[in-house]
Amino acid sequence: MGPRGGGGRGAGLGYQSGRNEGAEDELTGFGGPGGGRYRRSVLEASILALLAESASHGYELVEQVNGVAADLVCIDPGSMYRLLRGLEQQGLVRSSWETADAGPSRRVYVITEQGSEALEFMAESLSLRARSMQRLADQAASAAAKAKKSHSKE
Repeated sequence: MGPRGGGGRGAGLGYQSGRNEGAEDELTGFGGPGGGRYRRSVLEASILALLAESASHGYELVEQVNGVAADLVCIDPGSMYRLLRGLEQQGLVRSSWETADAGPSRRVYVITEQGSEALEFMAESLSLRARSMQRLADQAASAAAKAKKSHSKE
């Protein structure tokens, strides 16, 4: 696994996950060109970051992701489990059954070494994206101020 080529529209965070690209919008609930890839990449980075901090089960991850990245994405439990299965198939997480004292057994997920490497790459990509977005925001604010000043002279 390695960096994704290109960097064009909707290139996500750039980590080649080997997933089925056609299933993206189903997992995120949002359509549009590139939107699914971006949202899925944000979800993957969020999940791996949370699992790097501690092992967790799917429903708990839904709540945590919604707390961490709710302004960027939302995810339901069914989609979370499909995404976790995909991350497990890629070798980025692994799971095991945990038998609880009370209640049913549940699958607990942990990040793998390969997942940690992918998360490091994703963190770098997020930083690059954040800097680019800040440059764009600064340019847009400056241009809006100039346009406003120009219109007030008319």
